[in-house]
Amino acid sequence: MANEEFIQALQQSVKQEIVQNYFRERRIIEEEIVLVTEAASAFLGGLAAWDRAAALLGRALLSAQGRKLFFALAGLEPPDPRAVELAAPAVGMRPIRGLTHAGRYQSLVAGLYQGLWEQAQELKQERQRALDLLQEVNGDIRAFEANHDLMGLAAYLRSLDPAELQRRKILGVNFTAAERALSAEALSFKPLKVAAMGLDHEAPSPRPPRQVLAEAKDILQGLARERPQELRRFL
Repeated sequence: MANEEFIQALQQSVKQEIVQNYFRERRIIEEEIVLVTEAASAFLGGLAAWDRAAALLGRALLSAQGRKLFFALAGLEPPDPRAVELAAPAVGMRPIRGLTHAGRYQSLVAGLYQGLWEQAQELKQERQRALDLLQEVNGDIRAFEANHDLMGLAAYLRSLDPAELQRRKILGVNFTAAERALSAEALSFKPLKVAAMGLDHEAPSPRPPRQVLAEAKDILQGLARERPQELRRFL
């Protein structure tokens, strides 16, 4: 009888250790998922900021035709006309050099486009970091699923007596009725999806500033010549 009690106590101890390991590893996975969510949110926030910067540049290009020509040279779609209309003139945002209005205008556009290009490079890096983290966490999730008998764990949790839980205080806290009723599916994690995290959106890929600005010189000179009154608002 003593041997049977010892074996039962040992089995109970092993089961409790399994539960402890499960919830400890589960918390780690949950924290990792938060990190992926934060990284994805940062990328999506960066995309929104990039759209606003593109609208600022679009406003500085003075006309729909100017935007169409310049953004085509940059390898980009023009910004939403409504966003351009709402964008404030980019005054004082970048140092402007030049003695003539045309020269200062080209300097303004060059600074805005340089900033837009730099933001795009940062977005590519942010997206890649988030994707790498997502893949790493998915690997941890697969290892977590392989390491735990979730059906057995669910059955064990359902078998626990509330009074026994109160006495033993497994993990330092008491399992709630909802936790004891968890199914094997509820105890598991699903791999994170790229699209669900918003990481299926590509980062913008504008052409390098040196090339674009050299090719856009005639366009910018024409805009400065045709719209001098509007130009003064920016200079």
